[in-house]
Amino acid sequence: MVRVFVYGTLRKGMYNHDIYLRERSVYCGDGYIKGSLMTIAGVVYPAFLPQGDHLVFGELYDVDEETVQCLDELESYFGENNQDNEYNKISMDILDQDGQVKDQAYVYIYNMDNPRNVESLGDDIEESDYVLYMQKQKLRNQSVFDDQENVL
Repeated sequence: MVRVFVYGTLRKGMYNHDIYLRERSVYCGDGYIKGSLMTIAGVVYPAFLPQGDHLVFGELYDVDEETVQCLDELESYFGENNQDNEYNKISMDILDQDGQVKDQAYVYIYNMDNPRNVESLGDDIEESDYVLYMQKQKLRNQSVFDDQENVL
């Protein structure tokens, strides 16, 4: 088994979790990685950069090699040091809420050696929690009348 840390659309409640992890992984708990969580222009998934001092929230899973290959494909990871990778895969310390190392896992980090990625990097996600950020975005975009069928 391979331990992976997920911080974006692979987390519980997000669309890729059901496709890639729900039936093919063992949940091992929550944790944090140190860095920055950013938006990406034109897409609905985040970028993680290991630069920065934020504690980015995520989840740990044990997965088999077949699932790792599926995740590599999802993350456009073509191999180590490949400039065309959208994300690189590195082993990182996983921290507890106090910032103490509790585990090690593979993390997909946004590849800033890819020129397309540099151009599309967006804003800092201040919450450092992608699911919370998306919930706030949904609320921000919701009208007070969205839940009312008959206003009259």
